[in-house]
Amino acid sequence: MTRVDACHIFEAYKMNKNKIIEIKDISAGYNGETVIEDVSLEIFGNDFIGVIGPNGAGKTTLIKTILRLITPYKGEINYIFKAHKSEAPIGYLPQVNTIDHRFPITVRDVIMSGLLSRKKLIKRFTKEEKKKADILIKQMMIENIASKPIGELSGGQMQRVFLCRAIISDPELLILDEPNTYVDNKFESELYEILKKLNEKMAIIVVSHDIGTISSFVKTIACVNKKVHYHKSNIISQEQLDLYKCPIQLITHGHVPHTVLESHDN
Repeated sequence: MTRVDACHIFEAYKMNKNKIIEIKDISAGYNGETVIEDVSLEIFGNDFIGVIGPNGAGKTTLIKTILRLITPYKGEINYIFKAHKSEAPIGYLPQVNTIDHRFPITVRDVIMSGLLSRKKLIKRFTKEEKKKADILIKQMMIENIASKPIGELSGGQMQRVFLCRAIISDPELLILDEPNTYVDNKFESELYEILKKLNEKMAIIVVSHDIGTISSFVKTIACVNKKVHYHKSNIISQEQLDLYKCPIQLITHGHVPHTVLESHDN
């Protein structure tokens, strides 16, 4: 498929999908220092976006801004979710190295906590909600650790648990920050197949350095290096990465369209 063909397919795809987030000219950062600037991006209902870029370029800042953990210095973000305001339209899978392993909570409790944003403080979990957690636990093959404290798990087990937590509320958007980090080999081979299936009912954003692995699953790519350069396909040329100063190496296998790049200056 040529890049022109991919773009035509992309435009036809957008015409038939609902917009869920509209980002308009935002700049954001920390303590008055700008990390990302003049970012505009539209996210649609069945998007599967791979976010790439060098370390310190603003990938996490962009994600935190979408999650409303950071307030932009300027610009605006419009959320056009179908879900009621009290629900959780965005699911988030953080990097496991950001989790406090000493926190005294079990695997099942972690998963169920993904429903807390839609419940009143005194409300108990329903039988249906508990059954839903049981289904996810079985699907992720973590029945044998469901009662264990979260601090006793391996990195791969924790990724399974926090993915369950992220999707138990049926979000309209799922955001994953470097999901390959600490994932065991078995789950890594299953993860993107799971995401591919989830993408049938929700939009997905994956932040990753390993664009070679995700290139056969994502539909479009956002290259972040202070600004955001959005590509309407999963194919990026060396000339584009040079222009955007985005030093990423692509390594793919099989029939996936790809380019292998030498490193270039930041």
